Amino acid sequence: MKEERQKKRMLWVLAAVYLAALVWIILFKMALSLEQLPRLRNVNLIPFGDALVVNGKADYGEVFQNLLIFVPFGVYLQMLFPRLAFWKKAALAAGASLILEILQFILAVGASDITDLLANTLGAIAGVAGYLLLEKLLGKRTGTVVTVLASVATIGMCGLIVLLFAAN
Repeated sequence: MKEERQKKRMLWVLAAVYLAALVWIILFKMALSLEQLPRLRNVNLIPFGDALVVNGKADYGEVFQNLLIFVPFGVYLQMLFPRLAFWKKAALAAGASLILEILQFILAVGASDITDLLANTLGAIAGVAGYLLLEKLLGKRTGTVVTVLASVATIGMCGLIVLLFAAN
């Protein structure tokens, strides 16, 4: 039982580091100082609308990036709250994304976009579904495997952030 509590604590720490990185990436645009932040306050309520058009062509790269960055959010939701209903996990992901979009508007650090909200939520749903699929394949080892992978990824990400700060 003590080992389970330690695993859960480790998982909470990893989730907190991920959330801090997520906020830094989405709200602070990976800026190393407040002077580097863009001053932009814009709202787009048309899904897959003008925000995707770059040089007259649709650019889905940012949508894909938003989807990918929220996959770990879904994985952490599934690992931390396995008994929570799937729709509640989706609602938590949508709520977290909505909060980030609203904060972008309030702080004037980016465009608040319905497309981002949709992509972020779909990414988290993909994370939950991916974890459940992995659980079918690996069984009880899934939590351990994912925690080890998350630990390695978190250490790597922290190392890159330290290098980024050191280089600037």
